[in-house]
Amino acid sequence: MFDSCSILRLLSCGCAVLGSGILHASGLQPWLRELSGIPLAASAEGRNQWMQQLWARTAEHVSSLSDPSAADDCGDAMALLAPVFQAWPDGQKAGAVLAEILSVPAERVGAVSSWDGLMKHQEAILEKVRFLRLKKLAAYYDAAAIRRAVKRNREKYGERYPDAEVFLARLDEWEKKLGPLDRWVEQAGPEQADQLRELVELRKKALIESLPEQDSLREWVGVRRFNPSGKSSFNHDRPANWQGISSMPGPGRTYRSGIVKFDGISSSSPAAQLLGDDRWMGHLEVDFSGERLMFTGNRFGKKENRPWDVFELDLKTGKMEALTAHMPADTDSYNSCYLPDGRVIFVNTSGMQGVPCVTGVDYVGNIHLYDRERKTTRRLTFDQDNNWFPTMLPDGRVMFLRWEYTESAHYFSRVLMHMNPDGSDQKEYYGSNSYWPNSLFNARPLPGRPGMFAGIVSGHHGVKRLGELVIFDVNRGRTATEGAVQKIPGYGKPVENVTRDQLVEGLKTPYFAEPYPLNEETFLAVSSPSGNQGVTNVVWCDVYDNIVPLTASSYFIYADPAPLRPRKKPPVLHDRVKPESKTATVYISDVYRGRAMAGVPKGEATSLRVFMSEYSPRNTGSHYAMGMESNWDLKVLYGTVPVNPDGSAIFTAPANQPLTLQVLDGEGRALALMRSWFSAMPGETLSCIGCHERQNYAPPAKAVMASRQKPAAITPWYGPARTFSFMNEVQPVLDRHCVRCHTAENKARAGVPDFMTLEAVKGAPAPGSVAYWNLHPYVRRNGPEGNYLGLAPTEFFADTSELYQLLKKGHHGVEMPQEDWNRLVTWMDMNAPYLGEWPGERNEGLLKRRYDLHRQFSGAERNYVTMKDSLFRRNASGVIVDGGKSVPRASEKSVPVPEPRNETLAVDLGGGVSMTFRRIPAGKFRMGSERETPAESPVSPVEIEQPFWMGEAEVTLEQYRRFDPEYLNGWYDMHYKDQVRPGYDMDANPRFPVIRVPWTRAMEFCRWLSGKTGKKVTLPTEAQWEYAARGGAGTDFFFGERDADFSAYANLGDVTLKELAVSGVDPKPIKNPNRFWDFVPRDEKYNDGKLHLAPVKSYKPNAYGLYDMIGNAAEWTRSEYRPYPWKEGDGRNESLDSRVPRAVRGGSWYDRPRRATSSWRWGYPGWRPVYNVGFRVMIED
Repeated sequence: MFDSCSILRLLSCGCAVLGSGILHASGLQPWLRELSGIPLAASAEGRNQWMQQLWARTAEHVSSLSDPSAADDCGDAMALLAPVFQAWPDGQKAGAVLAEILSVPAERVGAVSSWDGLMKHQEAILEKVRFLRLKKLAAYYDAAAIRRAVKRNREKYGERYPDAEVFLARLDEWEKKLGPLDRWVEQAGPEQADQLRELVELRKKALIESLPEQDSLREWVGVRRFNPSGKSSFNHDRPANWQGISSMPGPGRTYRSGIVKFDGISSSSPAAQLLGDDRWMGHLEVDFSGERLMFTGNRFGKKENRPWDVFELDLKTGKMEALTAHMPADTDSYNSCYLPDGRVIFVNTSGMQGVPCVTGVDYVGNIHLYDRERKTTRRLTFDQDNNWFPTMLPDGRVMFLRWEYTESAHYFSRVLMHMNPDGSDQKEYYGSNSYWPNSLFNARPLPGRPGMFAGIVSGHHGVKRLGELVIFDVNRGRTATEGAVQKIPGYGKPVENVTRDQLVEGLKTPYFAEPYPLNEETFLAVSSPSGNQGVTNVVWCDVYDNIVPLTASSYFIYADPAPLRPRKKPPVLHDRVKPESKTATVYISDVYRGRAMAGVPKGEATSLRVFMSEYSPRNTGSHYAMGMESNWDLKVLYGTVPVNPDGSAIFTAPANQPLTLQVLDGEGRALALMRSWFSAMPGETLSCIGCHERQNYAPPAKAVMASRQKPAAITPWYGPARTFSFMNEVQPVLDRHCVRCHTAENKARAGVPDFMTLEAVKGAPAPGSVAYWNLHPYVRRNGPEGNYLGLAPTEFFADTSELYQLLKKGHHGVEMPQEDWNRLVTWMDMNAPYLGEWPGERNEGLLKRRYDLHRQFSGAERNYVTMKDSLFRRNASGVIVDGGKSVPRASEKSVPVPEPRNETLAVDLGGGVSMTFRRIPAGKFRMGSERETPAESPVSPVEIEQPFWMGEAEVTLEQYRRFDPEYLNGWYDMHYKDQVRPGYDMDANPRFPVIRVPWTRAMEFCRWLSGKTGKKVTLPTEAQWEYAARGGAGTDFFFGERDADFSAYANLGDVTLKELAVSGVDPKPIKNPNRFWDFVPRDEKYNDGKLHLAPVKSYKPNAYGLYDMIGNAAEWTRSEYRPYPWKEGDGRNESLDSRVPRAVRGGSWYDRPRRATSSWRWGYPGWRPVYNVGFRVMIED
């Protein structure tokens, strides 16, 4: 064991590495003397306050020091001695703690009960401080990584890197002498300080100082912050991953900051402080000349009620200017970026928006453009949530991070974007529709490598702004890990695609922040060994896994390192906008191209619905603010524009607004939902290739129809542009067609929903009238969040909802005109909202302020009518009320099901997979029902003239994958927010029935199986299907009437559907949910044990040995969906037209028994994939 003097001898040389000169006893004495003037309190509470005073007095002392090395010593000493101070007034305990810190026997130190007693050890304390700094500088030692880099440098630079063999030989010598160097460095004690120092110098010399580009670090700058309270920096030093600078505590007063300059890398302490402040500073951005820099701060602003501004410091003159002092006092400015033409881009909170999941208390910033010569500012983005870190790309465009909430999984929906510097042509750059990366902070391009960039991959909750340093290449791909080249460290390893909220919690590798690429292989960054450590230090790192610490503080928090050197300017892209214009032109080449419309036949799309989101004002908002399982934001409907037969469109749209499009069919129903938005600049022609097409797609080779047309004007939707309100758009439809029967009186008497009562429902988690709360359960919709991987085409098409099916099938003779259908369908397509306003005087005031600032910074006007509930006036002449008619209920009696005795036939599909068929005899039965809807009547006598072989079960995933090996069922939508996966996994079991297979593909499967077996395989006709499903029974089901206990026989919409009522982070079922949350229509008596899909053959078969004819997945038939009476030879079974609706039978796990009887029917076009529809096949005898 070494005493204090031994440690002193070991550390007294090589002090350049440690950032200090010869040790002096007086190094800590003035600081300790200052602290000794603070009287120690007796109580525990008083001692806590005393500790805070020690930290605060240390901060004052450190701030007063002109020598950065001395400041490092005092700050690190305070961090080291804090446990000693906490042990006082117990001198023995304090002495034992100090002895442990100094690595000496406790008796050597003895009791330390006074400041004088502590000062006796100040030299040893200072020596320990500097040894620990040396250990930090030696951290992350990786001999293999050094060798990789040295060999690469030898290959790359040749004679300009002359000492490669020397470096490799010295590494070999050290490893031969010490063993694995990483382990040795970690275990090294003060007695090995000389060897440790030599290893530090060898790594720096080999990796940095000997490089021809070493001049890039001749001068460099960064921010150095510290917390006077001594609290962990990650609580306050950087905003949370969902926040902008406005949410910094204090704001910013919990930190003191300095912009510091380093001369090379010989010292771990700065050479000088360029600017100091007693509040937070950060977001450093050096201009192209290397002579000026911008930063975010608040010390120098004159407006006390707005703390944050962007400042510029002239490094030659020392002059400082508040660049955003002209911005309104109720807004914050931050995250700035130099443009090559001298203008500045920055983020500002002029939108008066708040992050909705935290009720708007965190203010949202969007990007603005400041013209220094003209003294004008223009807003460029109109995004729902925060923009972060705009930076220049080598091609002259601007890259930035945008966060999206609109009906997507908001933990994962940050998308890297790029645009022209004037705000035009805003497009995805990386990360759309992918769960990884959750966040991609501080992204910067790699010099000389077009399409490559590096950024910090982090989570949503958890560690703030720190994470993994990852290199990307958009030329490889733009989603998930497609374009991820490697992590640092992570040489030669693939980047894993992980879906997790707190993505980087518990990393085994270092945490990084604020990377600055020096070239395509090396970077400056700040790093911390763990996400919970209170400091970050500057490191140099490379793609070969080398991480070389350049600072080594235990007290200061370093941020934003950047070389202080001139750099090449990107090209200047001239402005395309016309600021005086109020409109833009939108040009779409082909709506059918892209993931959102994959498989939709040309000609289906006839128009686009155009609407806008009015985002939640500050200090308001939530996922249920607009209605139950509805939108985060208010929707403003402008109208529709035409789509050409070839899928192209061109139209005029409002500029400077967040616009959303939905592709509509000929009946005004949304074929595809756009859960995002775009903003066009004034006078811009904004073009896109298709719907959710990849950015790497090429435009069509030939001219499309829209290229020869003038832009169409938006056709208003039954009146002026206005907010969509249930009370004003949907309730009149109910009044005209539904309240004849659906009244409060009939609800009490006959159990029918009340669609007439307008009063608000008390105690509900979302706004809405009684009528709204009773109607919305019959609408399938995405809700506030959904599968962020992207929806299957027509996933939430209106006709998959019970409300639509009920009315289309002639519910009690209701017939609606097209306008009423359109109002109802539009409500469904727009996520079934209730409110048409942000209610309250405060919100109205914020919206007025929003549009005042809109006019100031974008020229945009509030160009719509707000439809408040108070505007609704019931038209008494249009409301017809009578007693209604009760519908007879069938018997609950079950019938015995005989054991199957028919023959079986097994077909080998290969790969150990087979399919079993049951022989169905010829016979007669009565097809249809007079007790259901008009679509099932009239009942027809039908004869099945020939026996046939029917698949005993629905085609399973593993069976279908013999035909289509990569096929996936996908996910089923989950309610609520805070989702950490795409939904319910419908691929969890290979014996699940295959679903979302269009009728056309099911027929292709049949043709494939026919070729494989030599038999005629096809889908059953409606008659064959119903005959087989009945199993010889004349009741609604083969096991009884519609109210019979189905739990042993079928997977239907039963009590387990209450598990769809979920809540919390990674939502889980609510225990005993009330009717507000448990709203999906279901049978409330029986439990079949499965929430969604079940493996086939989980339930008892019918008399023919057929499983799951009722429930599990609904099933395609070969027949067209035509009105009855059934006619076998009228051609309905022969057509192959994919646009014709095909009959679907049997119901699914989502359907109540009344919608799944042997006779109940519905139809979907043959090209459509449907969330709950699969198929089974038959062999004609």
